[in-house]
Amino acid sequence: MPLKRLSLLWGLVLLTSVSACDGEEANREERMVNLSEVKDDEDAQLKNLNAAIEQSRRDGSLYARRAVVLLRKGELEKALSDANEAVNLTKNEPSTLFVKAQVLRALNRQEEALPLALQAERNSYQSSSLYVLLGELYLQRKEYKQAKVYLDKAQKLSPTDAYAFYYKGRVQEATGDTARAVRNYKLALEQLPDFMQPQRELAGILVNRGDYDAARPYLNAAQKLDAKDARLWYYKGLLYQATQKQDSAMLSFNRAVALNDTLYGAHYRLGMAAYLQGRTDTALVHLEKVYPKYEQEVKYLSTLAGAYERTGRNIKALQTYQQLVEVEPRYTYGYQAISRLKYKLTRPMPDSTAVRREMLEQ
Repeated sequence: MPLKRLSLLWGLVLLTSVSACDGEEANREERMVNLSEVKDDEDAQLKNLNAAIEQSRRDGSLYARRAVVLLRKGELEKALSDANEAVNLTKNEPSTLFVKAQVLRALNRQEEALPLALQAERNSYQSSSLYVLLGELYLQRKEYKQAKVYLDKAQKLSPTDAYAFYYKGRVQEATGDTARAVRNYKLALEQLPDFMQPQRELAGILVNRGDYDAARPYLNAAQKLDAKDARLWYYKGLLYQATQKQDSAMLSFNRAVALNDTLYGAHYRLGMAAYLQGRTDTALVHLEKVYPKYEQEVKYLSTLAGAYERTGRNIKALQTYQQLVEVEPRYTYGYQAISRLKYKLTRPMPDSTAVRREMLEQ
């Protein structure tokens, strides 16, 4: 997994969040490893943790700490292995459950991460990072009310938590309150000026509003931080398209889908442009990918049906025009196209034998 996908998670992970095991054994390992002296050097952390684990294989806190370091390095499968061992050894100690939940979230196994994070909370683990994680997981499930509950809890513990501001903005944007979302994204940036995601979201909102001059600084700043973020290239394409720079827009949309092939908006615009340019096969490549998103949009269905008809796929064209008039019964051209295609599909085929006989007689 690319490290950029872990950037938000790194802000949530703190080595100090993993509590040591009880008793003198844990204290002895802390003095021996002295992790605090190397906390900014991941390789040094791993070296010391590896040595500590060799000497104390039953200390779950050491596995949890190593899982966090591996998570930061993007070595997710190794991190999960250590997180599992930590949970087993500490008998579901809440901080280790939290570590495992973070690793599962990084692996895009959110449905497994959520119950672990909730169990950590039930086991009396209080942390703004845990509440932010829960807020994000509920946001991904589109359970916005519950997401806000946890983000409010995070802000009670840590009123200046940039990640809480950011995810609260995401919730507000998803529920249509873009004015408050903008405010929270800006508050997140006040705490962390180099936080890319709020800059990206601000750029997207401002581009969609048509406020291109205001969007440019956020877009440029975000791309300096992450030039491989697909949505940034998509927003850049929208900005170019709005300012009549069609070639630059298409280059940006192509870059966006090269980075993320599921970016529907970019595929849609590439498909529409290719159709207008007469590049029908290319248009279909893009248009067919976005059908689930745009299947109720008249312009999309009309273009898709036209592309099928141009390429001789008359049955697909007929089916698409029939769907089009179901979506928009007043679309007159759709009925004309249906009649034309039905005639093409039902007219009798010439007798090839008769044609050959006539040619021989001549």
